[in-house]
Amino acid sequence: MQAAIAEHQNGALDSAEMLYRTILEARPHYGDANYNLGLVAVQRGQFEAALPHLEAAVGGNPDQGQYWASYIDALRRAGQTSAGWLMLEVAQQRGLRGSAVDALVHLLAQTEAHAPASPPVISVASNVAHAEPDNVGAVPQSGSTPTSSKQRTTATRGAKNSAPSPRQMEEVVMLFNSGRIAEAAAAAQSLTKHFPTHPIGWRVLGVAMHALGRHDDAVEPLRQAVELDANDIQAGGVLADILRMNGAFDEAEGLSRRLLALNPVYVEAHRVLGMILHAQGRLGEAEASCRRAIELWPDASETHNTLGTVHLDQGRTLDAEACFRRALEIQPDNAFAHHNILFCLSHNREIDAAALFAQHCHFAQQFEAPLRPAWPRHTNPRDPARQLRIGLVSADLFHHAVSTFVEPVLAHLAGNEHLSLHVYYNFTREDQITQRLHGYVSTWQSVWGMSDAALAEKIRADGIDILIDLSGHTARNRLLTFARKPAPIQASWIGYPGTTGLAAVDYYLADRFLVPAGFEDQFTEKIARLPAVAPFQPPAVSPPINLLPALRNGYVTFGSFNRLNKLHPDVIALWAKLLRALPDARMVVGGMPEDGSDGGLGEWFAAEGIARERLDFRPRAALAAYMQQHHHVDICLDTFPYAGGTTTLHALWMGLPTITLPGSTAASRGGPMSLAQVGLDAFIAQDKEDFVQKGLYWASNLSELAELRTGLRERCAQSAMFQPATIAAGLAGALRVMWQRWCAGEPPVSFDAPLPGHPADTRQAQPVAATDDA
Repeated sequence: MQAAIAEHQNGALDSAEMLYRTILEARPHYGDANYNLGLVAVQRGQFEAALPHLEAAVGGNPDQGQYWASYIDALRRAGQTSAGWLMLEVAQQRGLRGSAVDALVHLLAQTEAHAPASPPVISVASNVAHAEPDNVGAVPQSGSTPTSSKQRTTATRGAKNSAPSPRQMEEVVMLFNSGRIAEAAAAAQSLTKHFPTHPIGWRVLGVAMHALGRHDDAVEPLRQAVELDANDIQAGGVLADILRMNGAFDEAEGLSRRLLALNPVYVEAHRVLGMILHAQGRLGEAEASCRRAIELWPDASETHNTLGTVHLDQGRTLDAEACFRRALEIQPDNAFAHHNILFCLSHNREIDAAALFAQHCHFAQQFEAPLRPAWPRHTNPRDPARQLRIGLVSADLFHHAVSTFVEPVLAHLAGNEHLSLHVYYNFTREDQITQRLHGYVSTWQSVWGMSDAALAEKIRADGIDILIDLSGHTARNRLLTFARKPAPIQASWIGYPGTTGLAAVDYYLADRFLVPAGFEDQFTEKIARLPAVAPFQPPAVSPPINLLPALRNGYVTFGSFNRLNKLHPDVIALWAKLLRALPDARMVVGGMPEDGSDGGLGEWFAAEGIARERLDFRPRAALAAYMQQHHHVDICLDTFPYAGGTTTLHALWMGLPTITLPGSTAASRGGPMSLAQVGLDAFIAQDKEDFVQKGLYWASNLSELAELRTGLRERCAQSAMFQPATIAAGLAGALRVMWQRWCAGEPPVSFDAPLPGHPADTRQAQPVAATDDA
C-alpha cells in the first residue's frame, strides 16, 4: 500500500493502479485501496469508472467523511447530480457536517445551473491534479488524496511542531472551497507563521490571493509552496499563469512543462502553456497545446477562448469566432470571450452595422444591466470652472500604438493648469515610453490584478471627474469597471474603433471623418468630435522618402502592411483583380509570421490566378526596417471591413497613399479618416469597381504619383492629425464642455470640440461629407 501511494503521489498513475488492483485482489474490501483507485480514475477524468471504487470505500467505512465527500463529488462530475444530492443527505445522516457540506452544496448547485464552479476547489494534497479545469489550479476537493489508515494516524501524531494538524489543514481548505476566500487567506497566513516549512499554508494563501485578484501578492506564497514541495501542481499551475501575465514567459513555460511532466492530463497547464506560446508568437505550438486541453476537457470555456485568440492572430477570423461562440455557449458570463467576439465580429465581412451594434448592446445587457441599480450618487463639486481630475485607464502605455497617439497629447496637457491627469495602468510591462508618460501626469497607479469592483471604488474615492477608457473591447480592458459608473462623466478614446455598448460611457471621442454624420446610431455614446481623433507621431527612425520605385522598376508595386487577421479571401480577391488588370505589377505583403510562412495567403492569391513570383512576403520586422520596406512600394492597398489605422499613417509619412474602401462601420473608416485629413480624397473608393479603377489610374499616371510622393510628408505636417497642440486644445475644450453640461444637469449631446477663441457647438452634428478637406 505504501508503495502504491508513493507511485500515486509521484504521478505514476499506471503503476499506482496496478498496485491498488493487486491489493484488492487479495483484500477486495480494503477501503483505502478502493478509495485511492477511485481517485486514479477521477484524475484521468473517468468519473463513471471511479464510482464503483468510491462506493465500495464508503460501504466499507461509512463513517469516513472524506470518502463521502469524494464519492459525492465524483457523482457530480459524472453528471449524476440527483444521486449526488441523495448521497449528500445520507452522508449528513452519517455525521458529515460543517464546511465540507457547504462546499458540496455549492458545487452541486453550480453544476445543476450549468455554470462553472467558483471559486476553484483546492485540496490538502499538493500533487493530485485532474483533467477538469473548473478554474485555475483546480484539483480534487479537500481530502481527495491517496491515503491509508496508518498514514492518517502517524500524520496526526507527527504534526505537533513541523506541520499543522489534519484538522487545521482541513479547516483552511474548506474555508476556501466554501467561497470564504478572505477568511481562508487569513487562516492560511496564520499557518505560514506557525508552520513556515509546510506547504499547505503557502499554497492556500497564494491561491486565495489569486482568487481575490491580488496577483502580485500571490507570487511569493506560491513560490514558497513550490519550493517546499516541487510536486505541488496546485500552486505551480496558478504561479505559471501569473508569471505568464507578468511577461515572464521563459519561467512560466518551464514551470508549465514541468507540471505536465508530473501530470500529462493537467488541462490548465496545457491551456496556460498555449497562452505562453501565443504571447511569444509561436502560434502552431500554441494551437497544439490548446487542442490538447480541449481534447482532455471539451467543456472548458476558457480553453476555447484561448484557442480563439490564437486563430485570430493566425488570420483565421471565422475559426476564431466559432471558438468564442463555443466559449460563450459553455459559460455565457465569460467576459473575456464577449470582448473577443466583439473584436472578431468587427473583422467579419458578413455582419452589417446594425447587427454589430446589437451585439455590443447585448454585452451591456449581460454585464452592465445588473450593476446599474448600484451606480453611485456622485458628489463631485459642481463648479464649472474648477480644475478637473481626469482619469485615464489603459493597458497599452508602453511601446504600443495607443501610447504613440496619447503621448503627444499628454505632453501638451501636462502644463494645463485647468486639468489634473491621473493614470490607472492595467498591465505589468514597462519600458522607456512608460517612464516618459509617468512625467506627464499627477499620479500613476498600477491596477493590474485589482478587481473591477475594487478599481471602481478607488476611482470614485480619488474624486475623478471624467474617466477615459483607452482600450474599448481590446486586450486587458477594464470596461467592467466603467460599467460600475465610478466617475460622473465617462468617455472612450483611441483604443477601439466602435462603441463600448455601455450606457455608463457618455461620450466617444472621434473626428468628423471616423464617425461622420449618420454613424451616430452605431454608438450608445454621444460623439465629441476633435480636430482629429489623435495626433500621429512619426517614428524617429523613419528614413527619408525615396523616389517612386516604379520609375526605376518599370512596373508598379502595390503593398500592404496590415496585420494578418485583417486579410481574408474577399480582400485578396479584390487586390488580385487589380493585379490581373496590370500583368506586370507586383505586390509586397508585410507583417507576415516570423517563421517565414505566408499565413495561407499564397494559396488565396493562387486561387485568384496570381503567381507566387509576383508576390513578396515580408516577415514582421523591427520598426526601422519596417519603415524602410516602404521604399519598395508605390501604392498601398487597404483591407476591409477592418481598415488600416497606424499602418496607413506610416505609409503616408513615407510618401505612400493608400487606396481604401470604406464600409458601413467605424472599423472600416481608419483609412478614409487618415486620407481625408491630408486631403487625399482621390484615393477613397466608392465601391470595389472604383477601387480597381483608382489603382489603374495611378498606375498610369506615375509622374503625378511621384510628385505626390515627394510632397506628402509636408502635406502631412500641415494637417491637424500631425499637430498635437491642436488636438490637445480640442480635447481640453471637449472635456470642459462635458463638465459644464454635467454641472448644469444637462444630458450628454454630440458636439464639435471648441478651440481657443471659438465657442462649442453642442447642437446635434450636421451632415458632413466624409471627403471634405480637414
